[in-house]
Amino acid sequence: MQGYIDVLVNEDRIAVMGREYLLGELSVSLMNISDDVLKELAKNLVKLERLAHISREQHLFYRKALNTDEQRKLELALDEKIYLPKADEWLEIHKSVCCIAELMRTVEIGRAIIEPLPADMVEKMFSDIEYDSDEYRFSWIWYLELLDITMGFVEDTIAVVRTFRGLTSVILPGLKRYDVHHLAGAYHHLLFDDTFKGLAASTSDPDRLSYTLADYMILQYVPMLKPGGKEFTIAEYFRMDNLQAVLKTDLLRGFMKGHFPRQCEHCGRYFLMTKGYRTRFCDMPSPENPKRTCKQMAYAKRREKEKPSEDPKVQSYKRCLDRLNKSCTRGSITPKQKQRLVQLVEELYLKATTTPAFSNEEFEKALQSKQLYAQLGIASRSRGRPQKQQTEQTQQTTGKQK
Repeated sequence: MQGYIDVLVNEDRIAVMGREYLLGELSVSLMNISDDVLKELAKNLVKLERLAHISREQHLFYRKALNTDEQRKLELALDEKIYLPKADEWLEIHKSVCCIAELMRTVEIGRAIIEPLPADMVEKMFSDIEYDSDEYRFSWIWYLELLDITMGFVEDTIAVVRTFRGLTSVILPGLKRYDVHHLAGAYHHLLFDDTFKGLAASTSDPDRLSYTLADYMILQYVPMLKPGGKEFTIAEYFRMDNLQAVLKTDLLRGFMKGHFPRQCEHCGRYFLMTKGYRTRFCDMPSPENPKRTCKQMAYAKRREKEKPSEDPKVQSYKRCLDRLNKSCTRGSITPKQKQRLVQLVEELYLKATTTPAFSNEEFEKALQSKQLYAQLGIASRSRGRPQKQQTEQTQQTTGKQK
């Protein structure tokens, strides 16, 4: 594990340690973490505090104190106030650290920032050194950095999941619209409205885990190409030392692009919306029948379905047909080509609505003109006035010149 996390925000995407995601995607993935996994994380956190004799307030001090040069580390190693575990305690501590790493890697953010840890790493470190020697103490100080990072990840995970779930299930459903203005207002209510006091994790909670209002990070503005590679934009590069900062950047920058989480009324899982629809059911494979989506299972069991105006796939399908009609009218494609394209679109729509083949975003992407034309080998003509009108105008100009 590293003591810092590199984050790059470019338009509607975020890259964490080199892995790219849609804004909001990492937060939704974490919100779907199993409650059993959360309990195991909390259990291991308490175990680490007990074995290493570190309180939550202390380890926040270590995070800053250990980020220093080697000489200062040596001075800290000789500090009698820092508890020095014996070999058997250290081995137990490392077992919990490895367990936490495995549990965190069950969600996407964990896989992005945490590498699997060797189970025998600690045993190799002190196998040939004597307990309470300077070398033993110095080795413990180096390991204390890893321990601090691990404990911080667990604390941030529990606090953020609790807070984001409360925001999604209590505040977001009451919004009149899901636009940037209302999504930003929802976050304001979470932080400052007494009506929703208690939704955000706080030090007054029994476990004393807190959703912080401010995070420290390094920020750099980077000129780079937009996704697609044709136009430039100013991206933001961050270096952060805690998980909360990463997840807030992911969710809240997503809000500013109109991305927001919703909870499926069928399976209870959270899913990401990129347009302001009040979609009730997710398009993920249903837990009870992976060959069908929750939307399909809700209709099969209770005859409940989305309104067409709130169904992202229906709206994507309609927009695509409108686009093809306009392209044909302008002369960009011929009527015969349009007929072939419409047939392909209808096949994709049937597949998307009867199987879990496409998420809403994947279906939208599959219906892009560039994708459709490529599948059928159609070369679109340049945009502009209809071809007939352009030909007539050229003939008139030529006649005048004669």
